[in-house]
Amino acid sequence: MAKNGINNSVAVGIAVQSDWDNRHFSSSLSLNVRRLFEFLLQFESSTRSKLATLNEKLTVLERQLEFLEAQFSTAINPV
Repeated sequence: MAKNGINNSVAVGIAVQSDWDNRHFSSSLSLNVRRLFEFLLQFESSTRSKLATLNEKLTVLERQLEFLEAQFSTAINPV
């Protein structure tokens, strides 16, 4: 009977250790997913801002090009 009790204690100890390992793994996984999510949010925000700046610069360049094309066209074909 004492041997059976020891076996049960060992089995419970193994189960507790396994549960602890699983909880630790889940906690680590959750933390890493949170970090990844925060990184992606920051990356998206930074990228969106940089793209908006580039879009503004491109719009200015397009307007300048249209102006130069109009001047060039007028210089070649004066009215």
